[in-house]
Amino acid sequence: MSIEEQVLKLFINNVPQFIFWKDRNSTYLGCNNNFAQSAGFESPEELIGKTDYDMPWSREEADFFRKIDAEVMASGTSQLNFEEPQTQKDGSLSWLSTSKMPLYGKDGQVVGILGWYFDITEFKKMEVQIDEKNKALVEYNLQLEKSKKDLEIANYDLEKFTYAASHDLKTPIRSIVSFAQLLQEHQGKNLDDESDEYLNFIISSGQRMNNLVEDILTYARTGAQELVAKEIDLNELVGAKLYDLSPIIKEKSANVVIDFPKKKIRCFPELIGIVFYNLIHNGIKFNDSNPPEIICTCQESEEFWQFSIQDNGIGIDEESILKIFEPFKRLAKAQYEGSGIGLSICKRVVMLHKGKIWLEDNPSGGTIFKFNISKLI
Repeated sequence: MSIEEQVLKLFINNVPQFIFWKDRNSTYLGCNNNFAQSAGFESPEELIGKTDYDMPWSREEADFFRKIDAEVMASGTSQLNFEEPQTQKDGSLSWLSTSKMPLYGKDGQVVGILGWYFDITEFKKMEVQIDEKNKALVEYNLQLEKSKKDLEIANYDLEKFTYAASHDLKTPIRSIVSFAQLLQEHQGKNLDDESDEYLNFIISSGQRMNNLVEDILTYARTGAQELVAKEIDLNELVGAKLYDLSPIIKEKSANVVIDFPKKKIRCFPELIGIVFYNLIHNGIKFNDSNPPEIICTCQESEEFWQFSIQDNGIGIDEESILKIFEPFKRLAKAQYEGSGIGLSICKRVVMLHKGKIWLEDNPSGGTIFKFNISKLI
């Protein structure tokens, strides 16, 4: 055996591929050690002169292998990296990535084929597993989408019911308060101190109930109404809210600083105004400083407008931070009235603007509320 033949034999027996070659009749002329062992032979020499029908694979597989051999030799064109199954000597099934090319004699005529393949069984198993997981994921996503739609319908119905029920409650509440006030006005001189105190309690409780119903209506409206985004001047919008807040601003001599850009922003104006009203109002209301100070700023990024409302008020203790955006959670002391729904409304509005709202630490005391809204609404 020449050095060239030794080098070639050494090479084909040490590569990871399974290599074989056949004559025009698809009879094996040789192979490397990998192929011989996969076919159940101890050495390549034992395989010489045999056909695919002498191998462990099934008759159908042998027919297919020989069919491809015939196509390659008839066309003189290689077939590369096609996948095919192959039964092994232990009866297990392997998957192969096979290539076959024609072999030519000195006269330029096709005299056989050279073939090689990789065992891709593990890759096929992974492929099947991935396919099964993808199908399961698609099914899960379909179920999730259905659940989401069902939840949206349920929420919409609940919002409609809440809105209708709250709206219907306003009339009897107003009647209770009005008639209690009329009774106090007409019979005030004839009432003893205890009876007058009872009437004051009825009037005060009715007014608180009316405020609670108003807040619930606002909460329901943020999801039930048709939303139309507009380009607005934020300074004008917040200026109007400060005008609405002027009684409490004057009462507490509060100092409110607005530092917003002059450019217009896109939002749902009626709703975003509620957020500024609530956060500024809370900053003044829950504040024992003299004077209360509220600083409102804005930063622009590529995707969001981010706002900060900072105050020097009573602050929020660490244990309550996770609860502040839950409906009807009143975390302040008893002397501060409120329904506990204002921050829930703010969160709802911000979510409708594809943003988020959160509370940050304020080392100097008070609170720093921040929220952002998407530019893409």
